[in-house]
Amino acid sequence: MDPLTSEKKPGLKTWKLDVRLWLFWLALIAFVWLVLSHLTEIEKVAQTILRASGQLVIIAALLQIIYYVFFSALYQAAFASVELESSVFEVLPLILASLFINVIAPIGGMAGIALFADDAALRGRSPARAAAGMLLATMVSSMAFSIILISGLSYLFLLKHLSKYQVLTAIVLLLSILVVGALLLIARWWPRLLETLLGSVQSAVKWFTSWFKYQSPLASNWASKNTTEFVAAAKAVGHNYWSLGRGLLIAFLAHLAGIASLYVIFLAFRYPITFPVLVAGYSMGVLFSIVSPIPQGIGIVEGVMPAVFRSLRVPGRIAIFTSLTFRGLAFWIPLAIGFLLLRYIRSFRSQKQH
Repeated sequence: MDPLTSEKKPGLKTWKLDVRLWLFWLALIAFVWLVLSHLTEIEKVAQTILRASGQLVIIAALLQIIYYVFFSALYQAAFASVELESSVFEVLPLILASLFINVIAPIGGMAGIALFADDAALRGRSPARAAAGMLLATMVSSMAFSIILISGLSYLFLLKHLSKYQVLTAIVLLLSILVVGALLLIARWWPRLLETLLGSVQSAVKWFTSWFKYQSPLASNWASKNTTEFVAAAKAVGHNYWSLGRGLLIAFLAHLAGIASLYVIFLAFRYPITFPVLVAGYSMGVLFSIVSPIPQGIGIVEGVMPAVFRSLRVPGRIAIFTSLTFRGLAFWIPLAIGFLLLRYIRSFRSQKQH
């Protein structure tokens, strides 16, 4: 994420910054492939949405907008915790764009983190602090969702509908929270260990690029510089508990907006869903979109949510229709918007546009 090195070595080529423009065209190709490879699911979602009450679907869509605005406020609070300036409406396009990027580049959410870090660098801000803020926002979001998840799991357990795969997936989510927390603690208390880890990444990148006779895009002081920034960000978190607590509250409110959106969708199909069943279905849908071998749980969430609702005595037709409509409003439409916003993201502009 640091500026590209200008040092040249014999026999090695240097990277060109206009590769950003090529990245956009690669993203365009990936978007077309994504649509064509999931055309059946997209058609089903579109047909299902048309079956519902139009006015209520619009209300559910507005609640999804509120959901994403809340999440933007969460990221803004997380960035404030690491002393990085940002605004909600500056963060919102990046969140939607990162949703698309994480789908076409499924590397455990790292592509989205790289997007935020690169945008920060192009704005003259610390990319390491942006990465730390992203990790913090992810951890806080998962912690807030855990409250809802525990409620959903408890209800399924009481009705004896809790499956082993649901428990195992929840444990994976918990472990991911602990890993992110451990990384921030390492930065706070063991900075030398963090520098060693980043140094290994730097060496791996250098080794990989040398195979193609290119010079590494990472500066020679990349590991030490980013360690210093990341450590400073981790220390800042310890002095900004208020921003952290505010972020946790905002994340919880975002999920409440998501639950409200799902509730309105059930009303759009004229089915009076009860709150415990609603929370159970929502929590499983979000869980398998976070923890999934396929990016954002494409194809998995569309199967898990209806199965959970059917197990709780929701008619099969209603379970399928509401789940598909929810996925359309919560995932597929924001994904498409995220792609459309790429040309407005600094990371995908040519050098002349900066």
